Amino acid sequence: MRKFINSTAKKITLLAILLFGVLFALKAQTKSVKQVPKYDTIIRRHITKPVIKQVVKQEIILPVPEFINQPYYYDKDNNRLIKLEAATALMVTKKKTLGLKGAKQFLNMDGSSSRVRFTTRDIVFFIKTSGDVIDLTSYIKMYKFTPDGEKREVTISSKEGVLNDKEDHKGKLIGISVKPVSKDNYIIQFSENLEAGEYGFVWLKNMELKEFSVFAFGIDWKSSD
Repeated sequence: MRKFINSTAKKITLLAILLFGVLFALKAQTKSVKQVPKYDTIIRRHITKPVIKQVVKQEIILPVPEFINQPYYYDKDNNRLIKLEAATALMVTKKKTLGLKGAKQFLNMDGSSSRVRFTTRDIVFFIKTSGDVIDLTSYIKMYKFTPDGEKREVTISSKEGVLNDKEDHKGKLIGISVKPVSKDNYIIQFSENLEAGEYGFVWLKNMELKEFSVFAFGIDWKSSD
């Protein structure tokens, strides 16, 4: 009986020592953990973002020609139309050396140069039609005129004779392209920069006429500039 009591007492003592050691270790571990303060509210730093302004591209409303069948120069910088010089050219048929050198038809108008002149390289024109024109390029032509004294001339057609005289050919036809920009309104452009010189738009819808309206202008820069 006494042995049983002694054995039980030893077990209780060992258990007590074991529990004491565990409590001591837990207490020491708790002290080693750094206490982190707690907050009820989370504070964040406010950073003001720069305001990005959206650039709205303003739509450009193109000007409309006042009169029909009359080309206008388009001033891109100021978005406006400039009238050309209104002139009249006579259609002249002339036989050369009694027909031995053939014959030619040419337009002849007063003045060696136009009062309306441009220096920009980007030449663009607007024209308004009545709406009944199917192919605008078959009626309106652009020519480079050659000054001849107090006149400006351009050869429209020529027939060779027995003795050819190609040096008598004056001026030349300028190729144009026409693109619609709105109802009955077109933009006239050129595939190449125009050389310095005298030019004119001619409405050649009826070739039987003797007089034709010309809308003339001049260019003062050279192609080599």
